Amino acid sequence: MIDASTESPNVFMFTITLAPGVVAEALDARLLAQSGAFGLAARPELAPEVFEHRILRGAGAERVWQIAFAGFDVPLSEHDASDTLSDALLAEVRERVATFGEVTGTAAYIDLSLPPPGPDCGREPGGPLSFDRDAAHWEDYASGSGKTEAGDELPDDILDAITQTRSSVPAEPGLKPWGKGHMYFGHTDKPHLAYLKAYFEERAAPASPSDRRKINAFRVFQSREGSTASINTYDNQIVTWGTGWGGLGLLGKVMGLSVTNRVVRDRLGGAGVRYRSKNVYDVVDLSSKRVVTGSRPALEVMRASLPLLYLLIHIARDPGTRDAVTEAQLRAFMEGSANIPRSDEIATQALFNLVTHLKHWAPGYVIGCLEWALPKAGGTEPSIDRDRVLAPLIGRYFYGKARKYKWIPDWKQFQLYWKHMKEDGLDCLNDPFITASAPPAGDPFLDAGPPPGGDTPAVTPVLKNKPLAGVSELESVARGAAGALRKGAKGAGVKAVQQALIQLEYQVDGGVDGDFGPGVERAVKAFQDKYDLKVDGVVGAITLKAMDEKLGAQSRP
Repeated sequence: MIDASTESPNVFMFTITLAPGVVAEALDARLLAQSGAFGLAARPELAPEVFEHRILRGAGAERVWQIAFAGFDVPLSEHDASDTLSDALLAEVRERVATFGEVTGTAAYIDLSLPPPGPDCGREPGGPLSFDRDAAHWEDYASGSGKTEAGDELPDDILDAITQTRSSVPAEPGLKPWGKGHMYFGHTDKPHLAYLKAYFEERAAPASPSDRRKINAFRVFQSREGSTASINTYDNQIVTWGTGWGGLGLLGKVMGLSVTNRVVRDRLGGAGVRYRSKNVYDVVDLSSKRVVTGSRPALEVMRASLPLLYLLIHIARDPGTRDAVTEAQLRAFMEGSANIPRSDEIATQALFNLVTHLKHWAPGYVIGCLEWALPKAGGTEPSIDRDRVLAPLIGRYFYGKARKYKWIPDWKQFQLYWKHMKEDGLDCLNDPFITASAPPAGDPFLDAGPPPGGDTPAVTPVLKNKPLAGVSELESVARGAAGALRKGAKGAGVKAVQQALIQLEYQVDGGVDGDFGPGVERAVKAFQDKYDLKVDGVVGAITLKAMDEKLGAQSRP
């Protein structure tokens, strides 16, 4: 007998919008294929035959996937009541349409002609993705929602609810102003750090040697890039959450993995935040009373809201959600920064940590490093001694490839990674490339060399005339690989500039002492003025090349 009084829906409808770059025919083919081979991974006790599917074409590129639950009654004792059928179906549909489309709307109905689902298959009303569609939800006002409210101001009752939710988030005193934004590192939160230590140890114990190495590397990251709860909003990534996941970079991957957890998704949704896909968010802006959709604009709303930053910290730390966030960040690391071809030929955890850290910093300049460096390091078996040779080669490759593509990494930050490697057990700080005060000039690896197996071309020096030629610091300045010399600088580069100025018949008060003082600045300005250069007293690439040219002309008969 059918119980028509049930309040548990048994017909679910998912509105799906085309992903960017996907044609409607491809989405149609995907939906038809997936509905024909449907199984509910979260509910393996439900046979595929108990679901009936229809694919409906809506307006424009919109599609609706209708799934009817055809009367299979599951006793409450067989499944956790918190993991409802509607949640499981939503997660499954999202997974199956990923990269082809995005679920932008949901609805659920009670079909009186079908037997009702079991008592645990319903869903309590409320929540950011509730199937209770009798009342409007803030997501209906988001761009692309397909609802008539899209783009309108949010009504006061919805705004009040979101305001109340945000106000209820406890402030985090460790989140401090930092530059143009805020910073929370999390290094003093001992309970959370103890939790992370235990979590990674538990994950590493049964893992394969390869995965264990990745897990251990991520654990080391916690002390260098911040814990899983860290926040910074002061740089061009707008919002960086956890262990260095930037808002315009890999934060989207971490967020996408995190919100597969219903509690994480609902806590964000209750505060007016929804992650869609591909770094696109919906965020309620209380000041404009509208939903801001996108990547950078939505992240800017998050950056400006301290309660939302507090919420991210708490979600990463709270016992009910921290496992989901920690696992999301670990998985993103293992599949991204720690996924390096031929890394099994690295012998030490210390060098593996270095390479993954470089890839986390700037992934494009690590790709291919081992294929290029291993033949040059010699030997056929992984060993500590070979790792000591590999590390500087990898550094040369990284720095050279970065320069090739017009990015000049911060040299002090670059060197810091080798200090970290020493802390981890592999010391290469006696290598001249690593210890140089500036990137060595004329180093054959600065251009990253040819593809693996080719010969390394020599680099033609920019500065060709003594006393400037052969001074690595000046060669780096001339190549744009190091900053200009200015008042206050000291060292061999300054000495060479002093000698060059004297040789070019400029007065240098104090003589050749390697100290860039007022006398050197005056002489540089006089040289710049004579040859129509920018008169600023700073020795940069243009001024150095001009000096070198005049020295060459002076030496010719």
